[in-house]
Amino acid sequence: MDILLVDDNEDYLGLVQEALCQNGYTVHTAHDGVEGCEILAKHDIDLIISDIRMPRLDGLKLHSYAREMERFRKTKFIFISGFTDFYAGQIALNPKLDFTLTKTTPIRDLLRMVDELIFGRLEGAWL
Repeated sequence: MDILLVDDNEDYLGLVQEALCQNGYTVHTAHDGVEGCEILAKHDIDLIISDIRMPRLDGLKLHSYAREMERFRKTKFIFISGFTDFYAGQIALNPKLDFTLTKTTPIRDLLRMVDELIFGRLEGAWL
């Protein structure tokens, strides 16, 4: 499963990338929305995780770019921000496809959310 991870904070980017890779995901990283768009143009991505406030192209514009592409219209998207306002009202989020977390969310909770979004609620369950 391929994940696009976009964040201009190098430390946070590295921390989340390492955690996702250790859990078996292939992670494509970008430092802003421009690099994120370049990756989307070249790769099949199963989930997008993006900061909101970034230079050159922010996470909201990256989200719009992804939604304009047929192959990413239904791709799940997690916004992560160090700010709690999440640009309220500036973007129409689909509650089945778009999610928000703060950067203070523990990595284990982020990983749990990623697993559930990619594999569904049965991931890790005994059947």
